[in-house]
This record gives sequence, C-alpha cells and structure tokens, in this order.
Amino acid sequence: MKKVIAICMTIGLCILFISAPGQLFAQGKNVATKTVGKVFVSKNSYIEIIEPYLVQWGKDNVLSFKVRLFNGGQAPLDLLRYGITVKTNAGDPGNALRVKDAQQKTKVLPRSSREFTYYATVPNQTQLASVEFDVKEWNINYAGFSKSIGRIKMPGNYSNTVAAGDNKITHLQNNQIQMSLGEFFSYQASNERVYTLVFQVENRGTEPVKLPAYSYWLQADSGELYPFQTEGDTSNTLNSKQRLTMDLHAAVPKASKAKSFKLLLATDENSVNLTVHCFKLPEARDWTKLPVDKAKAHYIRPGKDQFLFQVDPLYISASDLPQMDVGTTITLKNNNKHAVVNPSLAYFVEANKITYLLAQSDTTAEKTLDALEQLKMSLSADIPKSLRNYNMNLIVAKALSGGEEPVYKPLLKIPLNKSAEVEQAKTDTLTQTALKDGSPYSLIVSNVMGRLDGKYRIVEGTLTIVNDGEQKIRLPEFKVRGSVGQKYSYEGSLTDAQAENVLRPQDRESLTFQLQLPENVGLQDFKLILEEPFQQGNDKLYRPVAAFSLPDLQNTQMVSGDWVYFSTEKGDFKIKRVSTYRLPVDGEDAVVSEFELYSSSYRSGALPEFKAAYAVDRISVEARPVVLDKVISATLDTPISLQVIGKIPYSMPTGEVNMLLQVDEKGASRSIGQFRIDALDTAPQHESGDTYSLNIAGRESETQMYKVLVYPGTTEDLVEVQMIQRNKNKRTQVLNPMYGYFQSKDGMYYPLEYETNAEQSVKYGNVAIHSLAGRVPKGTELADLKLLFGLAIHDKMIADTGGNADAFVKPALFTLMEDKGTAGTGLAQMNAGPYSLDISYPQTKLVSGYNGTLEFTAGLTKQVSFDSFDANHKIIIQLENAGELITQKEFGLNTAEDTSNFTLVTRKFKIDGISTSLTTPSLQVKVYLSFKGEKKLIGEQAVEVNFVKQY
Repeated sequence: MKKVIAICMTIGLCILFISAPGQLFAQGKNVATKTVGKVFVSKNSYIEIIEPYLVQWGKDNVLSFKVRLFNGGQAPLDLLRYGITVKTNAGDPGNALRVKDAQQKTKVLPRSSREFTYYATVPNQTQLASVEFDVKEWNINYAGFSKSIGRIKMPGNYSNTVAAGDNKITHLQNNQIQMSLGEFFSYQASNERVYTLVFQVENRGTEPVKLPAYSYWLQADSGELYPFQTEGDTSNTLNSKQRLTMDLHAAVPKASKAKSFKLLLATDENSVNLTVHCFKLPEARDWTKLPVDKAKAHYIRPGKDQFLFQVDPLYISASDLPQMDVGTTITLKNNNKHAVVNPSLAYFVEANKITYLLAQSDTTAEKTLDALEQLKMSLSADIPKSLRNYNMNLIVAKALSGGEEPVYKPLLKIPLNKSAEVEQAKTDTLTQTALKDGSPYSLIVSNVMGRLDGKYRIVEGTLTIVNDGEQKIRLPEFKVRGSVGQKYSYEGSLTDAQAENVLRPQDRESLTFQLQLPENVGLQDFKLILEEPFQQGNDKLYRPVAAFSLPDLQNTQMVSGDWVYFSTEKGDFKIKRVSTYRLPVDGEDAVVSEFELYSSSYRSGALPEFKAAYAVDRISVEARPVVLDKVISATLDTPISLQVIGKIPYSMPTGEVNMLLQVDEKGASRSIGQFRIDALDTAPQHESGDTYSLNIAGRESETQMYKVLVYPGTTEDLVEVQMIQRNKNKRTQVLNPMYGYFQSKDGMYYPLEYETNAEQSVKYGNVAIHSLAGRVPKGTELADLKLLFGLAIHDKMIADTGGNADAFVKPALFTLMEDKGTAGTGLAQMNAGPYSLDISYPQTKLVSGYNGTLEFTAGLTKQVSFDSFDANHKIIIQLENAGELITQKEFGLNTAEDTSNFTLVTRKFKIDGISTSLTTPSLQVKVYLSFKGEKKLIGEQAVEVNFVKQY
C-alpha cells in the first residue's frame, strides 16, 4: 500500500486563509516598539529602556533589552560614560552587558539617537515584573567611580508580546521595518506534531538594511522551546520597499500538552540566545478547516511566482481488497512571462476529515517551466473502501523539507468531483465456473455492448475461458445464444477460437461473441447463454453450460459525451468523444471526430488497433482512425488524441450522425462503443493575434499568424498568410504541416496551397515561416475572409508536407489581419515577407555605346527571428522608361550566396540590358515580391540616367 499520512488536525487560525494566489498576512493593527521608562542624563538627553524580555534558555534565565541613547545637547554623547545594573527580587544586582558590534559606534551626535542591545543572566526565580534598571554614570571623581542617575521599574501593565493578528513595527539602521505573520497550520505526523508558519519582513525605509542573524523559536505555554527551521528567501540584506517571506516549520513531540504558542526571534551573543521580538500565535489551524476553493480557476503561489492549477475529476477503482485506488490528474501551468523553477509540491486527498498522501506517478525531471508551459501528472493513493461515499477534496501543499519525515504547508483545497462515468473505472465483468472432464474452468464475460446496425441490434462482447485446474483440457465447440424475456431466442457466433482448442493449466483464451437481433427487440431482460455439445445416440445436441444476466445492456447502446470503458489483451482503457467537425477537403467534406484515450487503470496499456465507420442518415461511411501522438501505450493522466476521418459528398446534407468504434484483436473486430453525434461542432474561432497550439506528444508546437499579403491579379487576387511555427518539443525535431481554406462570409471555400522548406529540421525553440496561399475573386476584402486551417493528414498519419494531405484535423478559424505590406516611396525597408529589403546608391553605367547597366547596393534584414523560409518567394526588379518596360531581373531571398540572391550581407548588384536610346533621361525602378506567378509592388523610385563610362 502506498504510504499514507493520516492527518487528524485540531488547528484554528485567526488569520483567514483564502485560496487566492500569494501569502495572506495579518491585517490587524501595527504595534510599535514599547518603552518601559527613561532616565535623563542631562537637561535634554536621556536613556530609554526598550522591550525587556525574560526567557529561560536552557539552564540560563536571560534578560535581554535595548537601550536608546538620545542626545538633545550640542556636543556628542558617548554611551561608554553610562552603565546599567539589573536588580531583581531573587538575588544580588548585576551589571548588564552590551552586545558588541564592530560596525556600531558608541558616540551619538547632537539631535540624534542610537539603539544598543544589552543582556544579563539572572536567577531562575526572577520574574520580569520585579526587574529594576539602575542607570549609572562613570566618572573618576565619583566615589567608587560611578553614581546612580536614575532607576526604571517595570510598569504594571507591561507586555512585550505582539497580540495574535497584529504586526510589529521596529527600526533597523534608522529604517522602519514591519514584521507580519501569515498562515499557522499543524498536522500530526508519525511521532510528532508539525507546525508551519509564514513570516514576513518588509523594509519601509529608504535605504538597504542588513538583517540580524535571527533564529526562530516556537515557545509553548509551558515554556518549552522548539527551533523553527527556515525555508525560502533567507537573504540578509533587504532593499527599500522589499519584502522577505520565509516558511518556518517546527516539530513538537506527540506527548506535549501545549495548547498555545509564541514565536520568538533571537540573536546570538557568545552562545547565549537574546530574545528581540515576541509574537503571540493564534490557535494552529487544522488542514480539515482549510476552506474549500470553489472558484472556476485556481491559482497558487508557492513562492514568488504564480501558477494556474487545474484538476480533473476523481477516479475510483475498486477491488476485492479492503482498499480502493483513487486518483486524479492535475495540470500546473506557469502563468508568468518568464521561466520559473518547478515548485516542490505534494498532494493529498481528504475524506471524512482524514488526509492521504497521493503518489505522483509521473514526476518530471525538468527543473524549470518555460513561460506559459504546463506540466501534467497523475496522482493516486490507496484508501479504505469505507470512504467511497464521502465527499473528497484535493489539498495542494508546498514541500518544505524532504527525507523520511517531509514537512508540508497547505496552499489550496479543491473539491474533487466524482461523476458517475468516472466511478465506473472499468467495464463490468461476470464470472461463472464449469467442469470439463472433471477439471474446473472459469467463464468470464466482459466488454459487453449493444448497438444499432441498420435494421438490427447487435450485442457483442468478450468471453474469456481460464483453465483453473491442474491438467490440460480440450474446449468443446461452444455455441452462444441470447434470450430476451424468456420468450425469444437468437443464435450468435463465436470467433478467435484456437484450432486445437486445448487449454493448459492456468492458461486462458479470449473469444469474441456477437448476436444479431431485430431492431424492435428490447434488451431490458437479456441473457447470454453458453452451450456445449453432447451426443445422444446418433444426434448431436447442446446443453447449457452457463447463463449470464445482462440487465444493464439497454443502457450501453449509444453514448453521446460519456466515457466508454473497454478492455483488450493489452490493457484497460477509457475513451471519450471530444468533438466532431464537418470540414472541406478537395471537393468533398470530411467528418472528423476527435477522441481522448486514456488507460483506465494505473498500469499503462499498449495502444489498441482501431477501426471505425460513420452512419450518416443511416448510410454507412467508411472511416479511418489516426493516432496523432508518438506513443506506444496509454497512461492514466495524459490523453492520446485519436482522430476518426470519414469522407462524404459536399452536397450531402448532415442529418442523423453516429459512429461505431471498434478494436481489432487477432484479426477480428469487436465494437467498443457507438457514439451518437447530436450536433456537429464549429471550429474554434480566434483573433489574428492568437496562438494555435498543438499539444501532441512528440509534435508539440505553437503557431501564430505573422503577416497577410495580397498579390493583385487580373481576375483574381492571390492572398498569402504567413505563419510562424515554433517547435515546443525538447527532444526531437518537429514540423507540423498545415492544410486549409479561406472561408468567405457567404459560405464559399477557397483552397490554399501550403509552402515551407523547413522539412524536418526545426529544433526545439526554432522558428519556421509557413505559407498558406489561395486565389480569391479580385477585390475581395480581407475583412470578408477567415482562415480555416489545421494539421495536415495523409492516409493514417500526419502528412510529411501539406502538399500530399487528404484531410486535416484540429481545425481553427482565424480572423485575417490587414495587409501592411503596401509599397512606400523609395527603396528602403521594403516589405519582402519576413525580410526587409534595402536598396541604395542606384547608379547607371555605360557598358558600350548602345547599352548600360544599373548598379546598386542591396541587403536583407530579418523583421522577425526565424530559422527557415521557403525558396519560392522571389524579388523582381523592373526598369521602366516613360511607362515602357526596358528590362527586369529576378533575385532569390537568402537562398544562395551569389549575385542572383539578396542575402543578409549587404553587397553590390547590377542589372544589364539598358538601352542608351531612352525616351526620357530617367528610369523608374519598381521592386516586386513575387510568389506563385503573381507579384506585389513593395517599392519604387525614379533614378536619373547619367551613364558613366566604364574604363
């Protein structure tokens, strides 16, 4: 059994704990440092005694306090002129010692003050109320070299403890400091009770402050002291307006009778602990009293960074043992715009005020999470079956320490939903026993379902035969039939039987059975009867071996959005339809359904081989299943995307649609579910700046629309959408080709051609430019078009390129952005796709007496960081004179290092073939971006013709 921590807690917290992100701190009043009295050392100068503390540290009863020397005179005062004697009711007076600090000077300038820490060891019987401070002045002219200049007695109402819920205001290095307490929790571990506390220090001053080397102590009401361990930010320098938050935890023996506690902050002087601050702690809160967060979105902040937290419904898997398996899947998303450290978290399930630690079956080795990256993991625990009917909650906790006895601090409590389809956990099984030649064997019926097929009802499932004896048996030639209401009987068939029908001891054989019944026959009282042959004279007759009642078969015929559970030889699974779309594909329409497949047990199962068929208005349509993820098995926590694609004529209306999903075992097909599709889904709609994410195992990527370019034609315009695709898979090279259409507002679809030269070379984090381009009627406004696209599929896998695709999945509908690549005046910063093209210093030169050249300097710069762009975009430069085309030349875009390609290095180029007999003494230089036979003007400029003779 998994390790269980039963947390039976008795804690209440005066500070309200909420599930919003971040730490919650006391919202009470601010309490300033307390002075017990002052003694004037001159007319305007005095010594104050501040916050005395008396604490029994081991065998020593230590009195610690602060002394403030205020100089109201005109000359510096030196603290060394004064001493302090401590008098008590339990012994002789003694001199208090000053804590020596090499950085602190004893002289105090006029109109200023300084604080100093003093301490003294006093008899154990001393009470703080009896302490008296005698302030002395040292002078060689006094008898005994000193005299008393004043005494300070403890006020009767003095308290040095900050009340629960309040904050402490103190000063360090002349800067105001606020100290606050956050959540205070406790829980019972094996041999001790663990207390966790959040402590925060804030510098409200204007200068950096060096914090003392505090130690933190949990003081029980009976006086015992337990050291707090610290976790979190332990920096000793606090900048102006900076906050420092620490998690403290302490262990108290189980036998302790303490009912209330204080927090002590202490410093060390010569191995003596000196108390400097004291906080009264509220009653420690039990985890069971943590309020349940019922918000739609959950956020946690284990440290400085915030995370989005999601949880799936609770899975319950019962067995014959007193325990049952419970589990769920959580998603942790880095909600920040920067990479963060993967937090150390633990998870508990709470039922009937008892909590159980959930094992993390899929922990990650990643130490950081990138911006917006998410992490999924499955959680599971064995808990008593008796808790099945209790409401359950998930508690998310921060792990403060590891080892054999880890320490946890609760962050969030979320209710766990237990939906009916989740609680099934597995398909029902029925078992009966029989004898063959005196040897026992078991008959197990499982995976039973009923479905419609035209005019018939089909009942099918799996019959497993297990030899429980100690000798091999020869299986009879079983027959199977169904009985409805003890009135009607229907024969069925068995498949997959072995040729020899011999079963060795403890061996098993799985057979598939199927029965065909009239459509109008109800299945409320269906029985499955298994028969074996016997010989009576010359006649071969059959007698019943086992009968299985299947009263719930009526409810298994058709599902819409529920889970379907099934088993194969490879494992136990569950599958659910997520969506169904009707999408245009090459003059036809494709009906595309997406399913999520999981293992329904805590063991991974090898992927089944699927088969499928649609029925559209009762017309059978062949379909092909496509598994997108690069995996070989299904797990409990990570979905596998199964796409089922069927083709229908585009003119065929969508009426009643359902789909039959089957698995293939040993060459025979067995149905696992018939899905009723009540309504087709519409493709998710996005704005032009949104991200299209594919979270497919082994193919993770993110795609964004980068630019829209319109190439004007004679009767049609070529519209190109350039997309940026970034590989998000950390292990392999990824290219996810696209396929799509332009969809007009009047329902027309215009096919798009896909271009990229990235092939399979896109490494993690690299970016490739993808192009989808199509022709639309001339003058079509971009606002009247939307981009419908998705992941390209060829046959039963993701296509190598968009050009050989015959369908697409994971559709999305994007609004198009404006074409911002219109031509400007001049030849600088011309919009050449993802590049900017700059042409400068154009000059004409005479080659011979009859023609000349245009020489110029040109170079590309990237408008966006990318690693790959196709080779089909070209630059065409046309030279015109008086509106007549003189010559033109085509250049590539960074595809080669020669004079026919513009590159990222600025170089000189020339265009030949300019006639010297021109109509006007100038050339109009026009620069076009060319793609798929169309061109788009991106810049033009007039150049004077003044042929310079070449020598």
